[in-house]
Amino acid sequence: MHWRIFQNESHIAYVHKQAEILHRYVKVPVGTDTMPFNGMDYRHMTDKLDVVQFNHYNVPENIHAECFWFDYLRNFKNRPFWNTETATCWNGSVAIGQSIKPDGFCRANSWLPIILGGEANLYWLWRTHWAGHELMHGAVLDTSGNDMVSTDEVREVAKGFEKAADLINETKVAPDLALHYTSLGWNMHGTQPVVDGWNYQDTVQKFYQPMTALGLRPDVVDAAEDLSRFKLVFTPALMTLEEADLGKRMADWVKEGGTWVVGPLTDVRNIDGARYQDRYFGILEELTGMKWRFFAPDREGRIKAEWSDGSAFEGNTWFEMCDADEDALVKVTEGHKAILGKALVLKKKVGKGSVIFVGSIPSEEDLTKIIRLAAEESGVKLPEIDGKIMVSRREGNGKKGLMLAEYGCAPASFTLEKPMRDLLTGETLSGKIAFEPYGVKILEDID
Repeated sequence: MHWRIFQNESHIAYVHKQAEILHRYVKVPVGTDTMPFNGMDYRHMTDKLDVVQFNHYNVPENIHAECFWFDYLRNFKNRPFWNTETATCWNGSVAIGQSIKPDGFCRANSWLPIILGGEANLYWLWRTHWAGHELMHGAVLDTSGNDMVSTDEVREVAKGFEKAADLINETKVAPDLALHYTSLGWNMHGTQPVVDGWNYQDTVQKFYQPMTALGLRPDVVDAAEDLSRFKLVFTPALMTLEEADLGKRMADWVKEGGTWVVGPLTDVRNIDGARYQDRYFGILEELTGMKWRFFAPDREGRIKAEWSDGSAFEGNTWFEMCDADEDALVKVTEGHKAILGKALVLKKKVGKGSVIFVGSIPSEEDLTKIIRLAAEESGVKLPEIDGKIMVSRREGNGKKGLMLAEYGCAPASFTLEKPMRDLLTGETLSGKIAFEPYGVKILEDID
């Protein structure tokens, strides 16, 4: 693990040296475009740069995944990030590896970085090469100078940026909650994945996806991020809480009224990736009063569990079990006799706040149930959505708004709490509003 970190720190040092040289001679912002995999510490990487930059080539099946990175990278500088590469229609080299996208995909794909805190969306390429290793890559214009299939959508988006410029420039994303995701966590899982096939990023994104499906806007944050602006924090699969004194900071935050959803496989290693010799968790048992008893891998579905109302709970891959008490929400009902009746999910009152311990990777249905429970516990309000709509509340400089994009390539709807003005059409909207596939609405509060 430390060798991996050393390699990444060496790369960062090289980037910083280049930035130092450039800053002597240029007055424009200096950055480095990334296709991040998070082995790199992007807080440290961007520390001596002026702007965060991100490249992606997502497709309809995983367009939501680009939003995870927008929600993460926007937190590292006090200025909007740049989306420095995406495709209008498809990427490629001397061969195209993707297919034509549905109507509207370019629209939504171009708006999403702006909706989620960016100030630039750049296309690779402007005009397709006439020769070389990317002569089949998509672009705004073909090699011949003619439009590509999505060029009209590019024009539409550009006009929309102009219409919504004031709201875009004067407001910032107002998040509902935080989701932890760290470089150290990536490297620790990479060198000791615990169970064959375990993937840290996939696990964190399994928590992220149902949050956004419910219309919540998470800030995806590293261990050093200040948490005072949040009422609700999720910390899945973060093996150590010793980085940036996160364990103590989370304990203090909960005692002051925060709701913390923690686990699985969290707080089980020290800063060097070693296990504790006198306890399983670093702080969680002392903080909550729960008593850990067993862990077990299960990739065959042998462990069964139930919610307290008798409905089935589906966990997978990894199970951490505690002694059951009146705070148990989910208990084991099948498996080895030693684990029967043990608690898999608990909710503990801690000071003015609460800790919800999750001892496995829940199914999407069960995780949605946990997110709803945590939102209610913390006072985070869920919007009324039918379909797949990426929701971004915006605030700043006396302005408030909602930026919404359908990302499931299907009709959808969103219910407004009050009338708002659509800056793209000039209409005043209220109540339940309809979205076409990949439709975008940029709404501003009406004074």
